[in-house]
Amino acid sequence: MKKKLAKLLVAALILSVLGGLAPAQAAGGTVKRIGLIYGSNAAAAVQLTNVKGSGFRLGYVDEQGRFFSLAKTGEKDIQVLITQNLYLNSKGGFGYSSDGSRGAVGCYHVQLPTAYPDFDSALAAAQQVEGGFVAWIDGTYSVRMGAYTKKDDAVAAAAACAVAGAALGETSGYGYSVVAAGTTRVLFQFDANVAGETGALAVRPGLEDGADAVTQLNGGDQYRGDFRFERINGGASTVVNLVDLETYIKGIVPYEMTTSWPLEALKAQAVCARTYSMSSSRQHGSDHFDLCNTTHCQAYRGVERAGTNSDRAVDETAGQLIYYNGKPVTDAVYYSSNGGASEDAKNVWGSEVGYLKGKLDPYEADIASVAGNYSWSKTYTAAELKERFHAKNYACDDIVDLTTKLSATGNVIELKIVDAAGKSYTISKADSIRTLLGLNSIRFTVTTSGSAQGQANGGYEVAGAESPVPLDGLYALGGDGKSAPVPSQSYIITGDGVKALEPVRSAADVTGVSYTFTGTGWGHSVGMSQWGAYAMAKRGYTYLDILNFYYTGITVQ
Repeated sequence: MKKKLAKLLVAALILSVLGGLAPAQAAGGTVKRIGLIYGSNAAAAVQLTNVKGSGFRLGYVDEQGRFFSLAKTGEKDIQVLITQNLYLNSKGGFGYSSDGSRGAVGCYHVQLPTAYPDFDSALAAAQQVEGGFVAWIDGTYSVRMGAYTKKDDAVAAAAACAVAGAALGETSGYGYSVVAAGTTRVLFQFDANVAGETGALAVRPGLEDGADAVTQLNGGDQYRGDFRFERINGGASTVVNLVDLETYIKGIVPYEMTTSWPLEALKAQAVCARTYSMSSSRQHGSDHFDLCNTTHCQAYRGVERAGTNSDRAVDETAGQLIYYNGKPVTDAVYYSSNGGASEDAKNVWGSEVGYLKGKLDPYEADIASVAGNYSWSKTYTAAELKERFHAKNYACDDIVDLTTKLSATGNVIELKIVDAAGKSYTISKADSIRTLLGLNSIRFTVTTSGSAQGQANGGYEVAGAESPVPLDGLYALGGDGKSAPVPSQSYIITGDGVKALEPVRSAADVTGVSYTFTGTGWGHSVGMSQWGAYAMAKRGYTYLDILNFYYTGITVQ
């Protein structure tokens, strides 16, 4: 595999010298690889549309990040298909089903015998035959015809072809066909037959370097930069946006904050986003890209929402990162609002981080009436709450008591429940508590309605007692005539044999009991509050003031 790759790269360099290929690097320095379509969403067909700029160049990106152009098309709208049998549906999309199809792009072709030195000469030859298109297969340009769904049909077509030497043409599990959108007309076929990133197809919007190209993906979000299509393990396409760092940040800021927010708040967000994006802990190595486009990493939706204000915030902080002890921080985390106080990373996630310390936040009071979802309340019945605990593998009985422990800043950092069997469970990480309970933040209080008293200590029926009695304090008379405390695990002799003594449990004891969680804030509360940044900027603080308030002992450079 490595030998094949080396041959391809040597061929690429030779073609580059001869003028057949044009290596180019994305402008702007550092290039980020952002996953747009991947994992369970990997796609068999993906559409790219010129919104700004014209046409596309098709090729690959080498290990140094250089783009090599292998082919080009003036089409404004293309679809990139994996080389399997795909059928065009009535809406112009492609899928695996032939039901109601308007045609197909199959994975079997007729290949003509001649090899060509470059794309232009291969294209000229392809235009001389019906259904002809240029294919770049393992470093060689050739001409293919047709796209059959059955191998026998392609073999028969090759035998009937007027061109001597025509033969069956196939592709590997890593190949791609590029077609004019909404048609079965193949424009170009690419197959490096190399597993991994080096066998991926790259698409660069625009026919010339330096063009300000904007591309729409699948009729939705719009992006600058290049696109890489990769069939990891020979499957459907993982689609990655290759974009320079500052352009990437311009696609984050307007989705994490509103472009109309104060400039200093947007600048603080830009520095956080840039710093966060440089963290190796956030990378999706197994997916072959750096960061995804969701809030798992950072919300990135391209250029559509970007405005003068948000772009200015990025430009005026270009290259700036947050440092702690002389090194860029690895967790420049942020969230919507904290409800009145941020929190130590240790109390939220379990690990001590010097620059992520909790503190009372006096600024959020300014925005409490305007921030979305700032004040909230959620109620669970005892049965619903038990279900949530069971879903997280806590095998508790009916919950009869629930208490919380607060941090120095008043956030909930520990939750303890006691069930009807007298067992207790403690959850000690604040974010685990928030997730377990499905709450908006870690700043909340709990009120209980109804009553479940008498069950918290695991009661047992005792003759003459009006209600269940706990084992604690009870004594039993042994065979030697001496009394001893009843152990927590006791057994009784019944008509069916010896059985463990079980406490009285009755769902009726918690019927009507409910727990209401009332709180403020939205998010994990570690690092920068976005609404707090807004409030500080409104008061006249700079982005440096904002960052130094929410992150402890840091510098920005």
